[in-house]
Amino acid sequence: MSELTQKLKRLSAMRPRELAHRVREKVYSELDRVGAEASRAGGPRGYPACEPDFGTYLAGAPTDRFYCSQRENLRPFVRENFPQWIDRAVEEAERLCRHEVTLLGYGPADLGCQIDWHRDPVTGQTWERRYWADYRPVQDAEGRDPKIIHELNRHQHLPRLAKAYLLSGDERYAEEAVAQLNSWIDQNPPERGINWQSSLEIGIRAISWLWTIFPILPSRSFDDASAQHIGESLFAQLEHVHRYTSVFSSPNTHLIGEAAALFIAGLVFRDRMRPAVWLERGAALLTEAAEKQVLDDGVYGELSSCYHCYALDFYLQALVLAERNSFQFPEPVPHKVRGMLHFLMHLTRPDGTLPSLGDDDGGRALALDKRDYRSFQDGLCLGAILYRRGDFKYQAGAFSEEALWMLGQDAWEVYRQLESREPAEMQTYYPSAGYLVQRSGWGPLASHLVFDSGGLGMLTGAHAHADALSVTLFSQGRELLVDPGTFVYNCAPEWRSYFRSTSAHNTVTIDGRDQAEQGGTFHWKTKISCRVAREFTSSGIEYVEAEHDGYRRMPHGVIHRRRLLYIPPEQWIIVDDFRGSGEHTFDFHYHVPEDFEVSLFGSQPLTKARIAGWMSRGYGEKKPCSTLNATFTGPVPAAAMTFLTGESCILTVRQLTLQSGSGIACSYEHHGFEDIAVLSTGDSEIVVKDFRLRGEFFWLRLEEGELKQVLAVRASGLDHGGRSIFRRSEPGPYFGVINAGSEEESLCAEFAGS
Repeated sequence: MSELTQKLKRLSAMRPRELAHRVREKVYSELDRVGAEASRAGGPRGYPACEPDFGTYLAGAPTDRFYCSQRENLRPFVRENFPQWIDRAVEEAERLCRHEVTLLGYGPADLGCQIDWHRDPVTGQTWERRYWADYRPVQDAEGRDPKIIHELNRHQHLPRLAKAYLLSGDERYAEEAVAQLNSWIDQNPPERGINWQSSLEIGIRAISWLWTIFPILPSRSFDDASAQHIGESLFAQLEHVHRYTSVFSSPNTHLIGEAAALFIAGLVFRDRMRPAVWLERGAALLTEAAEKQVLDDGVYGELSSCYHCYALDFYLQALVLAERNSFQFPEPVPHKVRGMLHFLMHLTRPDGTLPSLGDDDGGRALALDKRDYRSFQDGLCLGAILYRRGDFKYQAGAFSEEALWMLGQDAWEVYRQLESREPAEMQTYYPSAGYLVQRSGWGPLASHLVFDSGGLGMLTGAHAHADALSVTLFSQGRELLVDPGTFVYNCAPEWRSYFRSTSAHNTVTIDGRDQAEQGGTFHWKTKISCRVAREFTSSGIEYVEAEHDGYRRMPHGVIHRRRLLYIPPEQWIIVDDFRGSGEHTFDFHYHVPEDFEVSLFGSQPLTKARIAGWMSRGYGEKKPCSTLNATFTGPVPAAAMTFLTGESCILTVRQLTLQSGSGIACSYEHHGFEDIAVLSTGDSEIVVKDFRLRGEFFWLRLEEGELKQVLAVRASGLDHGGRSIFRRSEPGPYFGVINAGSEEESLCAEFAGS
């Protein structure tokens, strides 16, 4: 299909509102092209000028409106309470003065004596300079990754120079920050170059500039000429963001980030005409995005832990500044932010880190201290202070540096007096997103498991992976089952494909195919429909089952259902069953860290292997990991069981012989108990050992041969040793605690769902 045909097809699919927006945007961009050419020829720029005597203006009302206005008082406070922050800031500032920056997972990069803001410091390649609308960064990359040049030009290292100046009083750091700002402006005239291509990147850079210029206001380096120079460029960039927001092109975190930049700058400079417009626009977009992009259960709709943090970070910045300036968002905004913090609290593992669900672009919305979202405890710290939540504080841990810069030393007193309390829930289910988060406790050695029964998220599934029914597991202070992460977006399509693939996650591939067909760097040709069928908790035992239809697209379609049963304190049974037609090959994948010792146990018909896989801890970085792979081929219906333990003991699992019926049954012994799991793949009664089971799934616990506990799903009856445990005319759920040698005492509970 030709490019023109594709464009016509996209245009014909647009609704009138989107079509009008895109036509208007195109007209603006062509008018701006003329203005940019006129500016290069020495004519007027056509942008709203910032306030004359901008430095003097900044020191007045804008300083009072910006985050923590008493910055001059922070140095003695930090020196007394957190002296290590000063040492760390000065050490980094010295590197930045030598033009050494850390970019994503690539490590330190040398920018050279004279910084070229269009040069990729990782590859050494330079981006040609053209009108901003003429770039197609992904298509025109030619071996370059636009993510790297964008990351450098977010200028998130400049607030670190300003911070070091404020904490140490060393004028060199402010001088270096001003010099880099001026050199960037000289190399990046309005509307020209790769650094004007993305409104999101401009918005993040504008936020970085604000966090740079306010701390260095007292510096002699920030003279009137520099202030005016910087202010004019800042206002021009923000006007560009206002004109070219990603309402239809990228209505995800791009739009949220752009809205946050407009809101923050608009609120700080609200006594000027254009910033007042930015404020109104930013607030409206943030409110609309909270309702559209954040799911009802508080999970960000792209189903990525990193992008959840991105969106939350932008909203926290907006809420903190709104509270300082007595600006009130409509209730959906603070309500959704509370929900996002609640999800973050439960998603955070005992060591403070996050599992890498979906894409991770390696950056942050605000990077005053941390550089990525491997952990977002500083966000929980802010949430604890804003909402006075002791459970958020429990997961946040120590008071964060970001909270001090945003809220001032009064926030430290609030946080210090806030009583930390352990969250109440051990299991939380987020139905809109399809995430089940489960833990054995809240201590440092507790287990933490995430069961992903979601699909590809909103829109095109740009940042989701084909990972339906995957699990991640953290226990005893370390990862046991890992999510692969991302590695890169661009320039390496085979690696991009691998890290998004089903085989890179802890789930099952059928006939060697992904659950969904990839259609480009940020697109999928097919979708995955997932649903949770049952979810149940009683007496510490937790059960959930979910299924997806990603493999129905095959000639002989298959539905994959996965059941997860948690048995305290540290055991899990994963039961997979497949329904449909035909004969298929099933590959089970479990990925463990690279330094993990693995042992393989099992019996035919499984083909077992330990193969090399890959994982990424940060954008641009990858390393090998171990992968446990089990394969079998056969007709459906079919089933398999996987047994996990977070304890140091090794479970010896035995497959039991069925005396009648079709299905699978396994048992293992531990702590004086024998546990048996049985799945029926047909409609007939199953007889195994001295049990007669009429139902779909059973978990049985015996002690010295006596039945102690029963969990049954869609079951109509169970007999043990000739004794009837329960019988029903219609199949249903059952959970029972059995007292051996006496009349049956059972607790029956209905499962959630249909």
